[in-house]
Amino acid sequence: MNAAVASIITAAAEQSWIDVREIAAQFGMTAASIKNSILERRFPVPSYKLGKRHVIDREVLAAYWAERKAEGMQGLKERPAPPKGRARRR
Repeated sequence: MNAAVASIITAAAEQSWIDVREIAAQFGMTAASIKNSILERRFPVPSYKLGKRHVIDREVLAAYWAERKAEGMQGLKERPAPPKGRARRR
């Protein structure tokens, strides 16, 4: 591998942003759906345009998922305990 290719690969690995096409599966959406929701200001994660690309900062995306995880964990803690013993048939 020549030095130019190695520097491009290194620069890509160090990017602080990620293209919405790369995160579509995480949200269960297509890239086009994500772009539409961004344009309609409905997408839950802040994004910006980089040329023609819609991108999201990696740290912002990580913080979004950490927040969702914390909400889920809090919901588990607040859920009432299941009843003890077996349910009886009638």
